[in-house]
Amino acid sequence: MESLDTIKEKIINLQDEIKKYSYYYYSKNESLVSDVEFDKKLKELEELENKYPEFKAENSPTITIGSSLKDTKFRKITHKRPMLSLTNSYNIHDVIDFSERINKLLNYKNDKLCYALELKLDGASISLQYEDGKLITGVTRGDGIEGEDVTENIYAIKSIPKILKEKITMEVRGEIIFPKSKFIKLNEKRLAEGEDVFANPRNAASGTLRQIDAQVVAERELDAYFYFLVDAKKFNIETHSESISYLEKLGFQTTGVCELLTSMNDMEKRILYWENAREALDYETDGMVIKLDNMNLWEEIGYTTKSPRWAIAYKFQAKQISTVLMGITWQVGRTGKITPVAELEEVELSGSKIKRASLHNTDEILRKDIKIGDRVFIEKAAEIIPQVVSPIKELRNGSESVIDAPINCPSCGQVLEREEGLVDLKCVNPICPAIIQGTIEYFVSRDAMNISGLGSKIVEKFLKLGYIKDVTDIYNLKNHREELVELDKMGEKSITNLLEAIENSKKRSYSKTLYALGIQYVGKFVANLLAKKSKNIDNLAQMSVEELLTIDEVGNKIASSVYEFFNTEKSLIIVEKLKKIGINFSYAGFEINEENYSEENETNKHKEDDIFIGKKFLFTGKMTRFKREDIKDIVESLGGENLSGVSKKLDYLIVGDDAGSKLEKARALGTVTILSEEEFINLCGDKIKI
Repeated sequence: MESLDTIKEKIINLQDEIKKYSYYYYSKNESLVSDVEFDKKLKELEELENKYPEFKAENSPTITIGSSLKDTKFRKITHKRPMLSLTNSYNIHDVIDFSERINKLLNYKNDKLCYALELKLDGASISLQYEDGKLITGVTRGDGIEGEDVTENIYAIKSIPKILKEKITMEVRGEIIFPKSKFIKLNEKRLAEGEDVFANPRNAASGTLRQIDAQVVAERELDAYFYFLVDAKKFNIETHSESISYLEKLGFQTTGVCELLTSMNDMEKRILYWENAREALDYETDGMVIKLDNMNLWEEIGYTTKSPRWAIAYKFQAKQISTVLMGITWQVGRTGKITPVAELEEVELSGSKIKRASLHNTDEILRKDIKIGDRVFIEKAAEIIPQVVSPIKELRNGSESVIDAPINCPSCGQVLEREEGLVDLKCVNPICPAIIQGTIEYFVSRDAMNISGLGSKIVEKFLKLGYIKDVTDIYNLKNHREELVELDKMGEKSITNLLEAIENSKKRSYSKTLYALGIQYVGKFVANLLAKKSKNIDNLAQMSVEELLTIDEVGNKIASSVYEFFNTEKSLIIVEKLKKIGINFSYAGFEINEENYSEENETNKHKEDDIFIGKKFLFTGKMTRFKREDIKDIVESLGGENLSGVSKKLDYLIVGDDAGSKLEKARALGTVTILSEEEFINLCGDKIKI
């Protein structure tokens, strides 16, 4: 039997562990453990505290909710009513027990009480205060008692009504979410720009909502759904389902799912239905919420210190699967970053066969205590990259081995370095074969020079044979045509197509060639901004950090990286070679040689070519005459700008087949010119070739 000292220590350790997880989840938008693991530890702590109440702390996580707000950048606001959490359940038996407890409390002898079944959204909770129908404040959950004032960011979310259809004073609560479609695009953009991806839409929504710059919130196009009217009885409303209808009448967006059920058998069927149907939704839902519909009974049923007794959350099974970690491969990226990749016993996850998964960095391995031989949980981060979530330590048998970080680069053997304050190991050898190969693969990629036929294996072969040593050598491959044709699996046709693709790449737009250089932190979006502002690469190379910082969206990190690139001898040599080869490094295809260049003169010079200057475009539906990327390139080459969503800034919406909500929103604005593909082609005139 455990001693009281041992039990006390276990309780204190659990409290500290859970507080740490809560802090990372609510304040840093990071999930250190899965919801299932978190709830398991919380339940263990509750049971221990109930059995040994003398060891229960006043600020125990079994009492408190959410974050302590100790690192908040925002003004704190006290909630007029605490924002409570819900008790979680993971099987239908818990829901049945919940119903039976209510029956017992209310002295009911049957199960004819009516329950409202709703989707549980996986986002960031928000409370909005309206006065006389006008939005006054938006406050995060925080610790349930106090939250963060994010009103300015709330105003940047289009789906949140700023003025209600009735001049009433009220508080309403809901969830800020990141639509899955936009989330995937955001992570693709971050990947392309060399940034870390968000682990899931919930973290992305919470992190975005707590941005200091409201413009970031607007650009990421968060959405919001509402599910609770505080003090609904003041409006002569007696049931929760009626309150949802009233919110919709006032102009609030709800999920549209509020099913009234009296039978637990029907409840189980509907929960199972939504567990399968949720995949078709454009937002993440991690479960269902069951509430007693009759609000007159809520006070009689009561509350715990952190949850209402008249509601419960049913959590869906997480999208994870377990497999065995067989070994580690240390990959070297084009920037020299060393990434550990888990070699796994093959499993199927979300329709894909998975044999490898990311482990991010050595600190992540240590923090999660992952060992070779472990059975581990894996999931798809952002539905793109398989990653190892955690080991299942309970299944360890002693044969597992510790994962040691490499001392030398696995490609060139150079001693690895770690930058001060960073967790990543890096190879800093500029002639490391892996770095060179990664740089070349990046240069020829579709979004850069778009040289098809130079895949990873071909690049590796050409490097080994000495045909290429850096990106400029790609343009000399034509001098080795006969030898290339004789190579295994190449042939006349493949080499002809490859050489044509190489020659065509010289005509790529300035923003694409700038992106292809692989300047750290300069992705497609930033490359386009730099191209438009600088007009040509010579101007860009001469810009100071201060001048670069005057460009919208360019911060210290990007400005310093661009400046450093153009003040490094190796980079300048590469750029000069590419210029001599004939690569396009001028905006809209024009080389600018005037010593006394002025933006006014340049605008006048090309006013017939930059016909879309200052105009903003968006495309929706299925295009039949263009590929989506090609049509975006046309807009940018003619001086226009591509938007990601419908807004008041939008000038033209180009509509293809099966256009949806974007078309409806554009029509509702009344200020957007709506064009078919043919009308867009006519607008471009002879500036494009179809």
